[in-house]
Amino acid sequence: MAKILSIGAGVMGTAITVPASKNGHDVTLIGTHLDKDIIQSIKDKNIHPILNVELKNTHAKQIDELLQSDFDEADVIIIGVSSAGVDWYIDLLNKFKAQDKKFLIITKGLYINDQNSIDILPNKILGNIPYNIDITAVAGPCKAIELAQQYITNICFINQNIDTANTLAELFKNEFYIIETLTDFVGGEFCAALKNVFAIMVGCSQTCYNDQIKIYNPESGIFTQCIKELAQIVKLHQGDIFTAYGLPGVGDLHVTSGTGRNGTLGKHFGEGKLYSSIMKNELLGQTVEGAQLILDLQVALNAKFESGFLNKSQLPIFYELIQAISKDKKLYIPWEKL
Repeated sequence: MAKILSIGAGVMGTAITVPASKNGHDVTLIGTHLDKDIIQSIKDKNIHPILNVELKNTHAKQIDELLQSDFDEADVIIIGVSSAGVDWYIDLLNKFKAQDKKFLIITKGLYINDQNSIDILPNKILGNIPYNIDITAVAGPCKAIELAQQYITNICFINQNIDTANTLAELFKNEFYIIETLTDFVGGEFCAALKNVFAIMVGCSQTCYNDQIKIYNPESGIFTQCIKELAQIVKLHQGDIFTAYGLPGVGDLHVTSGTGRNGTLGKHFGEGKLYSSIMKNELLGQTVEGAQLILDLQVALNAKFESGFLNKSQLPIFYELIQAISKDKKLYIPWEKL
């Protein structure tokens, strides 16, 4: 029996522990300062109040109950926070010690590093703690509620050392959690983050051409072009284009564009609305990961287009998404450039 420590008790940070506990492993679930009510519910009833599932073999703790011994005894530590919580997680790893421990990161996002380049979040973590840890990324299509309810979910564990990815996969995989192992760490992380951006355009195509009946042809064309552009961006950042055509790209974009906030934003774009209006009305108070990523990276992205590193003719959809969100323009679908 392995010991799993998951820090972050949101839907995904919790859902990923379900296959591990089903396999008989011992899970300690730590809530952040935002998860106090969730942790109390689990302590009282063994029920996650959002996922509405019973959590077995799971010990819930508030963040102020976290001990060094929790790190020392853990075989795997899960980074279960959102991209906005990564700096908080880094501070936590500087407060405690997890030297040479194996980590799983489910956080999706990119950041600007000290060289003003777009980089993956695991590198941000590794560069801001005084010791080494071994991070494996989780990528691919996964709706937390479906995984928590033990519906078949097919994803990837990605580590540059395939043996490490395989070792961790053995702890989690079972009849409903199907795990493919890969070594393309950069490609997997770029796909995981940017699929949220492209899902906005797919969502736009789902409403832009509909009147009384559902129209499918435009969406199919847009989806295909989004994958082509995702593969191009992955290649430019030294990743493997085949990752974009696999579960981290095609699979994740498919599940993300059909549901969730990114697709919903796109649907409102398809109705001719502006980003500022949508966020003040239909999506008031919500964080749309793909849009937030563009806003966080807009200076670097615009510089890459101006320098020619990113080519407008090769990435027309990506370019139009950046324009619509960073400059608050109507989202244009550039059919003539596809």
